Amino acid sequence: MKTVALQRCDQFVGRTMNWLYDHLRFVPRHTPIIFCDRLENREEFPELEAWACDRDGLSRRIWRKLNGESLFPGDSRRLRQYSPSVLHSHFGYVAVEDHPLQQALEVPWVIGFYGADVYVLGRQEEWRGFYADVFKKSSRILALGPVMREHLIEIGCPQEKVAIHPLGVDSSGLPSLPRILKNGDTLRVLFAGTFREKKGLRYALESAALALREGVRLELLVVGEASHKPGDRETKTEALQLIQELNIQKIVTFFPFLTFRELLDLALSSHVFVAPSVKAADGDAEGTPFVLQQMMATGMPVVATIHSDIPYVFGDLKDLLVPERDAKAIAERLVDYASSPDQLVAHGMSLRERIMHAFDVRSCAARLSDLYDNLLMKDAHDCSSDLL
Repeated sequence: MKTVALQRCDQFVGRTMNWLYDHLRFVPRHTPIIFCDRLENREEFPELEAWACDRDGLSRRIWRKLNGESLFPGDSRRLRQYSPSVLHSHFGYVAVEDHPLQQALEVPWVIGFYGADVYVLGRQEEWRGFYADVFKKSSRILALGPVMREHLIEIGCPQEKVAIHPLGVDSSGLPSLPRILKNGDTLRVLFAGTFREKKGLRYALESAALALREGVRLELLVVGEASHKPGDRETKTEALQLIQELNIQKIVTFFPFLTFRELLDLALSSHVFVAPSVKAADGDAEGTPFVLQQMMATGMPVVATIHSDIPYVFGDLKDLLVPERDAKAIAERLVDYASSPDQLVAHGMSLRERIMHAFDVRSCAARLSDLYDNLLMKDAHDCSSDLL
């Protein structure tokens, strides 16, 4: 009989968070039940049972005023019904709010970190204080790669608690094809991401302008939007101004956030994906950009940077990476692809093989299930020892 692994997150499924949906729906031996703050895009991602707590609802606000952070009665009833054996909080800032939930459940507590929750919040003294309590009470802390693991240790997480657990891609469920550039064709370059400094959009724009000057016929397709986070709108404004300064209006096409199916269709008709990630002024950095892994899985060559745990994703192919903030290096790669189209196919197929062998979602989800099992076995052993 499967046990319930309760999954806590702020939104399910956010437009840029389909990685969480993919990962959880392949977990064997445990049934993921999602308990989130907001339900979104459920018609596109219908699998998995989920409910939202609406923290700002009137009844909940009254309850918190009278009872502090103790569990809301409706949530307590649901939890008794599910009787979860594991609590898995996604993002450090969500985990900080999950103390009452963890205390009520008294089950092993797994916490996954993903990016800004380590690299931005982890730099702030107040949040380090919050995290110290979370680290103490948790059973296991998950990092996306070795760079993130070291950062978690630096901000106070006990080394023995941190495990590297990457996100997996449903490679077999994604269409793939070789990217073929015929003589006279326009090189179609794709960028997809939130308009945030760490995504490096300006370097995609600058590299397109440089490649254009070298005689490459190209089109840059930009998929993304500014979110509510500080700095996003400024990043979008700067990008629009830069397009005017570089005089590349005719070759840049903007798209809002698309459904995943629409994004895949656009990717399959494009030749190269660019992910020029950089460390932002506030310390923000990528974890392992999931859209980058998905594009690799479709057989698409990508131009990405030596940044955070991206080299971990590339493995033996990390020589294909370029330095951060180096538009010239990106442009040189675009020129190479335009002049030697066979490289598009060779690099794309090699990157697809890398994802299929090292980041298959079924294998990664199975390892997560193994982690849950090990924690439950340890918890059962500790309880038995207490009875002796």
